[in-house]
Order: sequence, then structure tokens, then C-alpha cells
Amino acid sequence: MNKTGRLHFAVVLLGFATSSESFLERTAPSKVVTILHDSISPFYDDFEDFTLPSNSEKGDDGWLDSLRRRQEDIELLSLSPPLTISDEHLSNWKNANCASTVRLALDDWIRRMAIDTYPLAVCGSASGHVYLADLQRGKELDCLRHVHVPNIDESDSRYTKEYQDAIATLYERFDGGGVLAIAIKGDLIATSGREGGVHICTIAGQEADFYKGSRGGTARQTKLSLKREGTLRGLKVSSNTLITSLAFDDSGILWMGGYDGVLRGYDSEKLDADNRPMMLRQKHPFYERNLNSPILSISVNNELGCGVGTTRDNGVFLFSLEDGQIMSTWNPFGRRGEYSRTATIVQNDGGFQSTWSVVCGGSAGSIFQRKLHIDTMTGLVADECPFEDSSENGRGELPMKLRPSHQRAVVALASPAPGLLVSGAQDGNVRVWDCSYLQGSNDYDPEEDEGEAQYDDLGGIDTRPRCLYAMTGYKVWLGSIFADNKKLVSDGADNTIIVHSFDGEEDVMFREDDEEEEGGLTFE
Repeated sequence: MNKTGRLHFAVVLLGFATSSESFLERTAPSKVVTILHDSISPFYDDFEDFTLPSNSEKGDDGWLDSLRRRQEDIELLSLSPPLTISDEHLSNWKNANCASTVRLALDDWIRRMAIDTYPLAVCGSASGHVYLADLQRGKELDCLRHVHVPNIDESDSRYTKEYQDAIATLYERFDGGGVLAIAIKGDLIATSGREGGVHICTIAGQEADFYKGSRGGTARQTKLSLKREGTLRGLKVSSNTLITSLAFDDSGILWMGGYDGVLRGYDSEKLDADNRPMMLRQKHPFYERNLNSPILSISVNNELGCGVGTTRDNGVFLFSLEDGQIMSTWNPFGRRGEYSRTATIVQNDGGFQSTWSVVCGGSAGSIFQRKLHIDTMTGLVADECPFEDSSENGRGELPMKLRPSHQRAVVALASPAPGLLVSGAQDGNVRVWDCSYLQGSNDYDPEEDEGEAQYDDLGGIDTRPRCLYAMTGYKVWLGSIFADNKKLVSDGADNTIIVHSFDGEEDVMFREDDEEEEGGLTFE
């Protein structure tokens, strides 16, 4: 099924303390990091058992070079001041003014989704397949089947106590099977599965003829496909470590969080003589750091030069993208019986003196925010005292608890623009928050936060992020969110990818497409 459809998601306007409803349309539901070196060779011998791709899988080298040049251009642009969101798009975001559509439907349950540059998306399925799709055209471009196992049952030797514990911690009783994590950067894709380790594939391009017009004319276009590159063999010898999270940074490091508690970083840009990622043959990661607790999620922020992750037992950790050094840790839940499930870094306010924070979502639906201490000279997170409340001039900038909480585990966080936060949870809700410190209200009720005096819930002006509205109708399988100035993209709707577009011009285009596909039907 390649057609796109209008989507009917209930949008609940919360306004923190009030609620009213409107509807969108639908037609379908350590201080020092260790750099490891082998005493003989840091790589595996090419003559060892190592499967090479067949000739039929080789793509168009010229297209690949073009894609890599495009990625270099994007990286150069990232050195410039970040683009700010337009007033129109910001207003659309804050007022839930968007067109919601099913942009992709597969013959498989979608479990994970990642986007580097829209509209190209990669998906990991419940069957262990990896898909490449064009969300603009609503088209599946290619599929690699059985990259990962769909599940591991009790008869399998890999069905260990650690495996059972990992799945229960990540998904509780809502395990949909298949791919655990997926990430994309340029033409490089990394995925992890239940069998352990990480698989690498690339996007290849090949020129193909297609018929155009009724007079038999032809034209040429580049056909994109997926090519298997292999697995990181350095992880295979580590008892097939379960990798729970993956993230590329702009310097070419592929960061991965393991359930063994180890944060690893591999150089994904270096290629071998066969023009394949050299990290496939590396015996050890370039960076390695033991957090002594299972890592559940990681994300990176290139502008601040740091990443953030969560562990089951020790809460949130900040790490440097320059050398992998652990900068600080923070456990927002303490002895609450809840653990840190996912975290991200958000820019609360732009401008010359911009403010940044870490936002952490918990396993029972709670969300906390803690302000970062930015070095005014470098514009990066301060190496000493990374959090504002621990700095010399912190002035009591204590962590904040967001209200209302989700009802189940928060599994995805994203920030489309300064002052905006998106949270997704297993309760079937995706919420949009105003997280600007410049907004504030006097609606604070001290009885809400009885017993939570260690957090900044006391005072006259409440500057906590304010929930603007919630999009309902997702399933418990929600696991991935991508957001930029104009779009919110997510899984969590069975076999489909949902796109909420906050671009007014695109809204018109979607409506025209729907009228053609639905025989002139319009939706209210």
C-alpha cells in the first residue's frame, strides 16, 4: 500500500490546567576515556570469515559521491548560526494547526524509524527487516529482509536472564518484537537487534529508465536501494552485546549504548580499500566508557558538543562528543521506584543568551527538566559544573517536574525548534510543550508537589514547560519521533508512518492529493 491518507488524531488542548478538544482529520488509524589499541592489529584479517556484498549489490559510485558531498554541505551549514523557526510555523506548532497524514504503509509492523534528511526515512520492523522509504511520495524504495531476528524464544540459547531483563526494562509488557534501534547519517545506516551487535548497511543509487507520457517517451532517474555491509565484529566477540540505542554525530562518530552498561563510539567515516566502513573490522571501539548500569537511550547535540543518555540504575549522564568523557550524572527519580527511560537536550530560548536544558522521561511517565550551564566563551556545555544549579552563579536553578505526567513510560523526546518540546509515551499520546523560560504563569498549585521540595516547584512564577496539547490515537508500540521546524514524524501506528505537517503550503498540497486519491472526497 503506497497511497497516503488523511489521519484523524484527537488533539487535546491542555494549556497546562485547562482542557478543550478539537480534531484533525484522518482516514486510518569516568573523567578519562580509553582509546583502545590492539598490540598486534586493531582490525580483523580480511581473509577471515567475512561476507562481501555481491556485484549485483554495487550502486552507482557517482551518486554515492554526490550524496556524500551533499552531507559535507550540510555539515558546513551546521557551522553557521542555526536557522530560527518562522513566526508562522511557530504559531502553527503552538496552536496544533497541522495537516496529519499517513505517509507510508508497509506489509509489516513498524517498530523503529529514523530520518536524517526528510523525506528519506529508514524503518526497522517487527519481522527484523529494514526498509528505505520516501515519505514525500509515500513509497517503499527497498527492503533488506531478515537483517535481525524477529524474536528470541525460550528454546533459544540466547534467551538468557540478561535478555529477559533487557526486554522487560525497555518495553515492560509491550514488546512488539523486531529491531531494537536504528540510526541514519547520509548514506550510512546502523541497526541493532535482539541477537546482539550492530548491522551496517548503506544506500546505493543506480540510474534506471522509466516511461514518461503517453507517447512512449522515457526518462532516467536514480533508483535508491539498500546494500548490506555486515556486522561490527568487535561486538560479536563481546557475547553479542545487546545495543539498545544508536546515534551519529556530525564528526562521524557512531555512538551506541549497550545493555552491558558500556558507551561505545566508532569512527563511521573511515573506509577500507574496498570502500567499506572500516569500523566493521575494528576489534575495539574508538571510544569506550563503562557506566556500570544498563544504558537505555542516547542522543547527541552537535551544537553544544555533548550527548545525553539514560541508565536503568544511575539516571542521566552527559558525555562529550569530542572524546567520550563522562561530564556529569543526574538521577531525577532517586528512590521513587521509577527509572530514567529516555533523555534529550532542548534549547529553551534562542538569542544571544540562549538557554539549554536536559529533559528526561521516566519509566512511569514522569518528565523532568534541568537547566544546563553554558560556557559564555565557547558556547558549549561547561566542562566543570555542566548543570546550572551546580555552578557558582546557579541562583537556585533547580530541576523542574513537568505536569501533567504521561500514564506510561516516556520512550521518545524531540525538539523541533527553540522553546518547543515533543514527548511520546506508551500511553498512546504525543504531547507538544512550550518549554521557553520566558513564558510563565501564576497557576502553580503547591498541593500538586507535596513531598517534592527538592525540585523547583515552589515560587510565585511557574516557568516549567507548559503542555499545549496532546495528539492521541497512537499505540503502545510508539518508539520513535522525528521533529523539525515544519514536521512531526512518528511510528506507533501499527504498519504506518504518520506525518503531521505544520507547513501551510504543504497542507494545501496534501488536501489536493487526497481529493485525487479519494475521488473528490473532502474531510472536515
